[in-house]
Amino acid sequence: MMHPKPVQYEEPGPIRILTDEEKDTLQKKKTALDSLLAEQQIAKYKIDLNLGRGFSLIKPSHGALTFWESGKKFHGGGDCKLYICPGKERGISQCDAFIPDSSQGQGFLFCPKCDNVWKGEDVGGEILARLTPKGWAEAMMKYFIKLELNCDLRIKYVIDIGGKADIRIAASKEQERELRGEALEIPRQKNTRIYLMKDIIRDTAAGAELYQRILAFITA
Repeated sequence: MMHPKPVQYEEPGPIRILTDEEKDTLQKKKTALDSLLAEQQIAKYKIDLNLGRGFSLIKPSHGALTFWESGKKFHGGGDCKLYICPGKERGISQCDAFIPDSSQGQGFLFCPKCDNVWKGEDVGGEILARLTPKGWAEAMMKYFIKLELNCDLRIKYVIDIGGKADIRIAASKEQERELRGEALEIPRQKNTRIYLMKDIIRDTAAGAELYQRILAFITA
């Protein structure tokens, strides 16, 4: 089981390059998933903004962005967590691409952009910050664009997690248990709001700016 550590990074372990055959297998999986999601008219990705108690419409608030690949109808499980290539964070390369579920397994993660293979404990999957609503809107827009404008946006208010409302503890719980979000599903059921990709496209096609729509979603 992988136990990725967000934010803090240590020296990387050995890096291995995948063979052409392994790359071909991953590409076939990606193509099949893309086709299925297009047929079902489902956004390929989801971006979650996890907020703790004390969220303010004016002052900076602690939160965490997490990223998911919509895979439920593809393999029968829940959404699949995306991780971020640590190449740029470690100063090894300029790569900070997302690593999809099809590139994860047996404690290792393969970055399809820079071709590096990372140990699970070397790779994180959250963006932790303390931002104003405008700052969170900018961050969500940045990653919405980075994920091909093909995302649903979700806000999840994390409350009473094990008697604590610490967003860092909540994010860590999700990763350590590798339950693809189910660990927080019960406390979040009545505290989740969703902005579907199809609605984002409709709203922005009508002339609204993407940033303003996301900010309105966060502050609603």
